[in-house]
Amino acid sequence: MTREEYINICALRSRGLSIAAIARLLGRDRKTVSSYLSGKRTVGVRSSGRGEFERFIPYCRQRLHDDAHFEASALFAELVDLGYTGGYSTFTRALRTHQLRPRCPLCQRPPRSRPGLQDNVEEVHFRWYVFSAPPADWGSTHACILVGRLTHSQRWSAALAEQIDLGHLVGSVDRILRQFGGTGWRWRFDRTQPIHCPGGGKLTTVLGKVARHYGAVADLGLARQDADDEAIGQALVLWWQTSGVDTGPLEAQESLDRLARLMGTRRASARAGHDGYTVPAAPVLLDLPHDPYPARISVARAVSANSMVSYRDNLYAVPRHLHGHAVEVRRRLGDPLLTIATPRGRVIAQHSLAPDGANLSVIGHRHGIGLERPLPVARPACHSKLYSPPSAEALAAAEALRQDAHQEDGLEPGRQAGGSPGRPGRSWRWTGVLGRIRKEPTEGDELARSEAVIRLATHRQHDPTPHRRSHNPARHPNRTPRNRQGPSEGDSALDGLPAPRHWT
Repeated sequence: MTREEYINICALRSRGLSIAAIARLLGRDRKTVSSYLSGKRTVGVRSSGRGEFERFIPYCRQRLHDDAHFEASALFAELVDLGYTGGYSTFTRALRTHQLRPRCPLCQRPPRSRPGLQDNVEEVHFRWYVFSAPPADWGSTHACILVGRLTHSQRWSAALAEQIDLGHLVGSVDRILRQFGGTGWRWRFDRTQPIHCPGGGKLTTVLGKVARHYGAVADLGLARQDADDEAIGQALVLWWQTSGVDTGPLEAQESLDRLARLMGTRRASARAGHDGYTVPAAPVLLDLPHDPYPARISVARAVSANSMVSYRDNLYAVPRHLHGHAVEVRRRLGDPLLTIATPRGRVIAQHSLAPDGANLSVIGHRHGIGLERPLPVARPACHSKLYSPPSAEALAAAEALRQDAHQEDGLEPGRQAGGSPGRPGRSWRWTGVLGRIRKEPTEGDELARSEAVIRLATHRQHDPTPHRRSHNPARHPNRTPRNRQGPSEGDSALDGLPAPRHWT
């Protein structure tokens, strides 16, 4: 209720109007008006049932500790039997607020340890740099370099990719994070095509899944470059201009790693030479998962004259009749297999993936489609759909609630017989008392049972059919009952017919 409505209520009450009249004038419930006038509720403060739920917290915690998948509706029904009078939505909100439901170790991953937002928590900024006219043996028209930079320690690392797509992006990100030895809690990307959705200005959905796999949060960075990005860009331009023509991709990657280490060492030594310089705290990085995100990398290749396909300084054999044709080399990050397929997707051969730069020739290929990933390890079954009865600890907590309710019986105005608090403004539902006594009957339960039977008998004696009053002939003497089969003695055959409009 707003303050203006409360002022109007007080003004109307001072004029002598009743609560029911005030409720009709303002369109409010009379119980709401009464609670604000009596001081039970305060303007601008929303009422909540937290105090009522607090005494049921031990039982709920024990019940959910025994079975993490126990349904909230079944638990709510048990709490109603124990005397809880709140609503279902209030009950579920209290479960979330108090965090009473634990994580199931069989079907849910444990949460990653994430440090707090302190000054030394690292963020990683990723940015693409594209250079044209690479050496001819690289097999691509551009050289794409992804640079990852830590915001606080100013360390950076780079990964060389053949093209800018999602597979090469994930592979480059994984390599950079392995170089750092961990990941920051947030990733910031530039607005390139495989990262940025041009229409909505948001990140792609797959990139969010990749960030969650590594325990980080992905976000879009600013379009402009800061001083550190400009310095790294100038160093990369100079490195590209001085690189040899006969440099291979793996040799270029090693040269990039040496450049990043050299710049990091020089920057640290330059800062240490200034007066008053304090060594910054060690950066806080999150642990990396054991396996990378299973993204698929696909590159185009041409079969050589000796029916071989080159990939990362290794040769893989294909059938002899395919020399000169264009094929696609596919691999999934973390898998030990490499697949060679046609541009339309038909698998030609599969090989075991050789180490990068080993200069090996893999001859024994296998035709047909095989499993690209190993079979998952069988996990123990989680019996989440089975009903679990209350344990001994839960029964003890329920008995303690019943004892507390019996002790408070008659001391609190909202309490009723049997130890259950009644809802204010509502009559006691005597029809549900007999079904709610499920434990061994005690003296208090026998009294509640007898009182319930007496109330039901008295209620039915005064009004045998309270919910079907239209079928009572005593209340409607001029109405003919519908269940009559035919006219009896003394009745006319026209009694059951509707009266005509005009009598002659």
